[in-house]
Amino acid sequence: MEQATKREQSAQLRQQLSDASAFVLLDFAGVTVEQATELRNKFREAGCTYRVYKNSVIRFAIEGTTHEGATPLLKGMTGLAYNPEDPGAPARVARDFRKDVEALGIKGGIMEGEVLDESGINRLADMPGPRELKSMFLRLLQTPATNMVRVLNAAPQSFLYLLNAKKDKDAA
Repeated sequence: MEQATKREQSAQLRQQLSDASAFVLLDFAGVTVEQATELRNKFREAGCTYRVYKNSVIRFAIEGTTHEGATPLLKGMTGLAYNPEDPGAPARVARDFRKDVEALGIKGGIMEGEVLDESGINRLADMPGPRELKSMFLRLLQTPATNMVRVLNAAPQSFLYLLNAKKDKDAA
């Protein structure tokens, strides 16, 4: 590949990675074409960007950025996956796909400038996504209001039970 083309691809990749707080590097040597296509589809379904780059292109793209710590991981065939909105999505897809296809290797990745090994990628995959975080937050906001309504409703409800018991006693 020509040096100018590599620099151009690197500049584009640098721009794309500037929005991503995390990415995952994969070693797909030994993965069949059908499996690679299936992996691409799973990344696409999860809203991730996945592409195979020459290591020099990735190296030029991350040079001088917070992602520069991933440089030692750039050996062999390298696939790069990221999602600007959900940093854990590429890690979840890679981990789940690796359960079915053991030939897929997880080289590591970056999260907020910290280099992650395979266990770090698994921890990243366990993080809740934005939708789960929003639902957890809304549940937290809703709980105090629900409890307050129950407390405010308890006194009149108890009084109503008392009146009904008195009515039943008088009727008997």
